[in-house]
Amino acid sequence: MRCFMRTDAFWLNIMLELKRAPVGIRFLYDKNEYNNCSTPELSAPLPYCAAVKNASTGIPCKLTLQQTACLSGARALGLLKAQDDIVSPDDIISGKRHHKMGLYADYTISRQIAKDMVYCAHHVYGVEIADLALYTEYNPDIVIVITHSANAMRLIQGYSYHYGQLKNIKVTGNQAVCQECTSYPFEMNQVNISLLCSGTRQVAKWDEDEMGIGIPFNQLGNIVDGLRQTSNPMDNNKSKKTIMRKAASQGVAAEIDLQLGRNYYTGGYGTIEYHKRKRNIHKN
Repeated sequence: MRCFMRTDAFWLNIMLELKRAPVGIRFLYDKNEYNNCSTPELSAPLPYCAAVKNASTGIPCKLTLQQTACLSGARALGLLKAQDDIVSPDDIISGKRHHKMGLYADYTISRQIAKDMVYCAHHVYGVEIADLALYTEYNPDIVIVITHSANAMRLIQGYSYHYGQLKNIKVTGNQAVCQECTSYPFEMNQVNISLLCSGTRQVAKWDEDEMGIGIPFNQLGNIVDGLRQTSNPMDNNKSKKTIMRKAASQGVAAEIDLQLGRNYYTGGYGTIEYHKRKRNIHKN
């Protein structure tokens, strides 16, 4: 029998082999909203990306600027006001800061990257970070999926089914979870992919083969539907059998129509002569 779970989280777990739970991010705009959020407050300071890692393993939290142990993440999320920052906004916007760190070959490139960074334009009191399945009373603003490239491919195929080619991807390998997976998708209403960054790989200890996808919540339903609609042409038999087994165990086998041996690439590879012979055989 199907256990109760919000539909999007339920079908993500059916259609994909996820090692980590998708994580919902919800902005809490004032102290009252923060206090009314029942998710437990972070007990000790932690970088935002590490809190996302914890949430992906079933440990949710809410945090404010005081519990955020990475100021770059706090800037991206809108937790840290410019007037309260210990770093001059000019040093950040100009690109000087990252150029001095040696991240980019010259000041011009660093400046261009700084201008292209998209931080949240709002100021918030706090952020809720929890397994998507735990959002039973309200919806998150952003959903972050940390997974391997094959699952990332399927999510993008699900996106493309409804929205077309994914464009305007921003990737620098810097400020990955906070900017590439959160503030950029939120501000631009744009799905984005991230190869993660050296900082988050160090503090959050992601596996080497993992990458991130930031999804505006308003697009998640169509992406999940796209996963289901494209399973027959895209998934191989091994994946389909896994999906069918999980669907049966949850009592929803009748809600999927997967056909083994059917996908767009079976018999699709060969020389022009091979395909001519194949066509003639079918004609005869």
